[in-house]
Amino acid sequence: MSSVPAPRLRERVFRLPRSAYFVVLFVLFGVAPLAFARGGDEGSVAVLGPRAVLVLIPVIIAFFIARTATVVSADGIEVRALLGRRRLPWAQIRGLSVRGTRVYAVVAEGAVRLPCVRVADLHDVAELSDGRLPPVARPTPKFAPSRRRR
Repeated sequence: MSSVPAPRLRERVFRLPRSAYFVVLFVLFGVAPLAFARGGDEGSVAVLGPRAVLVLIPVIIAFFIARTATVVSADGIEVRALLGRRRLPWAQIRGLSVRGTRVYAVVAEGAVRLPCVRVADLHDVAELSDGRLPPVARPTPKFAPSRRRR
């Protein structure tokens, strides 16, 4: 009986969970009455006016959710934001810094925040660096305490 080792990761994408799109839905329901109401009278007919631009708010939020990510590969780290991206080759990265729940890549110019990367994901980031970062132990899952029945 031989155990097959787990395949090595070549690339890992850290992004916001799909459930974040529920925020877009809630904001759309909140903005729609403001964007299409006439004079604020109850039961008035919906009109297109200058306030219809408010509908762009949920669209921008959806674009932010879709774009924000951190891609870690054997070549380096790519940080994607709403309006751009930044490539950090492993040669430029001095290490990782953790402040609270946020993870930063330390480079010569300062620190670059790695969006969507949690402290629990540091093992995968270190593994993908091919030894350029020190190994990090895999986090142990914490379960809620169970109650004993009496």
